[in-house]
Amino acid sequence: MTDGIVIDEASNTLRIRRTYGAGVDRVWWAWTDAEAISRWWGPEGWAATVYEMDVRPGGRWRFQIAPVDRSTDPVRNIASYRAVVAHAELHYDAAFADQAWQPDETGTFPTAVTFTPAGTGCTVEVAASFPDGQALRRAVELQMAEGYAEALGRLANLLDATDDDHADTSATQGATIISGLSTVASADGTTIAYEKTGSGPAIIVISNVAEDHTGVAGLATALSEHFTVITFDRRGRGASGDPQPYDPAREIDDIAALIDVAGGSAVLASGSGACGLALDAATALGGRVTGLYLYEPPFIVDDSRAPAPADYVQHQQALVAAGRRSEAVEYFMTEMVGVPAEFIPAMKQDPSWDVMAKYAHTYAYDGQILRGLQDGTPLPTDRWSIDAPIAVAVGGNGEAFIRAGAHALAAILPDVTVLTLPDHDHSAFWMAPEAVAQHIRGFLLS
Repeated sequence: MTDGIVIDEASNTLRIRRTYGAGVDRVWWAWTDAEAISRWWGPEGWAATVYEMDVRPGGRWRFQIAPVDRSTDPVRNIASYRAVVAHAELHYDAAFADQAWQPDETGTFPTAVTFTPAGTGCTVEVAASFPDGQALRRAVELQMAEGYAEALGRLANLLDATDDDHADTSATQGATIISGLSTVASADGTTIAYEKTGSGPAIIVISNVAEDHTGVAGLATALSEHFTVITFDRRGRGASGDPQPYDPAREIDDIAALIDVAGGSAVLASGSGACGLALDAATALGGRVTGLYLYEPPFIVDDSRAPAPADYVQHQQALVAAGRRSEAVEYFMTEMVGVPAEFIPAMKQDPSWDVMAKYAHTYAYDGQILRGLQDGTPLPTDRWSIDAPIAVAVGGNGEAFIRAGAHALAAILPDVTVLTLPDHDHSAFWMAPEAVAQHIRGFLLS
């Protein structure tokens, strides 16, 4: 085969070949380094974002490509490496994925990439296989081969650049995440992406429902002057994995893995719905959690506000399963947060609505964690056993039911201090990070 494209109908395979002047080592680097491949992967006019790249048998490569002009929706893909022969071969099974990084219904596409010396250069051949002739014809109609060819052309520009000398770089080992994130494997093997900043005592900030680690970035920055701060993408969010079925206990395992990253012990800080997870984790992990700061846990312990709908979790799951993610956000906002229906159209115009819709499946996740804590009855006395000091903060401008829940928690645990953040409401954990950070410093460092 010469350089070019071959549609092999006998084996239902697309073959694309390209020869480069750069040597095998440099070409291998361009295929196995997350930052490098993000600079050329995809056809002309498209930009790639790599969320995970674990180049080893059993590892995964998760990426998104999107047109620079935003003329169409992004395309997500998950590839699982079956075999890796350094500087020679990559074999992986690729599948298109939805917004929750779950494979869609189009099946998997086994792909082989070979790297063969060609004098002082290297020949790359990509062979993408399809389950049948119909799938191959669909790929041809979608111009997948041309897209591969354009990407390999963009690769030539990267290889010819002189600002990166990676001639001796070997394959990336372990998970590599771009955008400053690192990864750790949870107990069940799920990849959890995290960011670690600052220095001092360790504190893990747990983000809320329908947001990734960037939702608490302001608080992390404010705390990093005095603490080693770890923020992370909870399961089903951002660059972290989301194996099914969802189990709240696995989120505790995720926090345990991050505590190992922190050095064996850490304080947990959380706001709103994430407070339930923080309390469950502190109970399960014992002395490894050295303190808790909880901002306005949304516990409903009396009749000061309506309880959560009894079928909340099931209803959210049904909406997401039907593809009605925006409706899932609206249901959360009106039924759980209490936003008047007439405010919803204006809220939908804000870019944050699209982010919440992207993570709408996590409403059911947090709903499972908060079961029994929002039904208008007293908090359970047998769910938590925590000896570490706990600060439960409420906003001075907050709602009465939040304050009732804070005092109810103080009544059932041995070392709880209820604090007030004057002149702030429920949004302070996100909108007033400096004030919250000062509160945390006063509690932990006094």
